[in-house]
Amino acid sequence: MNKLHRLILSLGLLLLLIPCACTEKESDLGVNLQDPYTLYSGTRDTAYMSAVTLLDDSLLASNYAAGVLGDYLDPVFGYTKAIIYSEIGITSTTGISLTDDVIIDSVVMTLVIDTLYPILPEGTPCPMHFIVKQLAEAIVPDSNYLSRDSIATSNNILFDGTVTFVADSVRLRMNENIYSVLKQNCPSEEFRNNTKGLSLELADHSQMMATIDFAATNTALTMYYHTAEVDSMTYSFVINSGASHSLYFRHDYSSSVMREVANGSLPSLAGNEHVYLQPLGGTKVLLDMQPFIDNFRTKHPSAVIHYAELLLPISDTTLTQNPVRIMALKHTASGNVVYVTDLDYNANPYTYTGYDGYYDRSRHCYRLRVSRHLQELLRSGKDYGTELVIDARRSSAFSVVLNGTEGERPIAVDFVYSE
Repeated sequence: MNKLHRLILSLGLLLLLIPCACTEKESDLGVNLQDPYTLYSGTRDTAYMSAVTLLDDSLLASNYAAGVLGDYLDPVFGYTKAIIYSEIGITSTTGISLTDDVIIDSVVMTLVIDTLYPILPEGTPCPMHFIVKQLAEAIVPDSNYLSRDSIATSNNILFDGTVTFVADSVRLRMNENIYSVLKQNCPSEEFRNNTKGLSLELADHSQMMATIDFAATNTALTMYYHTAEVDSMTYSFVINSGASHSLYFRHDYSSSVMREVANGSLPSLAGNEHVYLQPLGGTKVLLDMQPFIDNFRTKHPSAVIHYAELLLPISDTTLTQNPVRIMALKHTASGNVVYVTDLDYNANPYTYTGYDGYYDRSRHCYRLRVSRHLQELLRSGKDYGTELVIDARRSSAFSVVLNGTEGERPIAVDFVYSE
């Protein structure tokens, strides 16, 4: 065989291999797009349950990576006001030394904004009226503040004005009242007690909420100053994740569906028609599967659950600004509340393994894998309650109304089992 023939034969074999490689790649992608419910063989069944909506006002709210400020009047959930309290930290562990020769030129607060609610088209200028005050008492580090715990503020207003947010962050040029707050020469602990901290909020009736990113290094309080010897210097005070924070959420349910629960007339709101999930210390949902557990265990004592999925249909399928994710937690015999066993917190919503609380637009519902959770309930024979909350409920303002446990498209668990 001459060299030309060998070359032609080699090229032919290469062309045969290329379609095979392409076919294999398409096959891999196809698996990821399959609905997980279709991947299991066995008997298919559906579990139904009861549900109630409860207040979620005992939410821990200290030292999280993000927080919400602003206010909003919602036709379903009523009025919500969100305030952020922040310590002013310093970078040195020994203290701060701003002596009499320091002349402060300006102080600028930069706040990195992760999300606005309601969502605006990208690049839309958004005027925001911020109010920053000095606290009247210092934030106690490592304390477990709840979302309903307010901290007293002083009359010392450090900023009161409107800035326009376009992208990424806003810069607030503080007024001169802050100069005496920051200009100190003392140890770290004394500085914390002297400055006390800051209250950050949007003016009432803003009809807007913003998520502030404390994990961002650009979230900072920067002082620009000079001395007789040096023309221009800066000092960065810590208000991001290196400082203590607390989040305060106030709700007025007098015009909402939760008014009778809020005023104590009812312990909870029955979920026959709808259940309501609201973040920011608002509401949560408690599911009860005990009647189903009792009945199914009697009929199928040796059942093995291969796959189970909790389906949470939304009430209004035309809405587009819904929470990204809903989380499921289980109540235990000891009174603890922990994530359901199945939860993959880092689940990818774009693959078939990703239905860990994400929204499926094709089915207009949130989907949560609960295979192991359902198996545990059936083995123990006791359901202490499955709790639903909005993911990132301290840093997201998005609420949702779900279908209840009766009527068309109710809350249910679809599952596959064998025995």
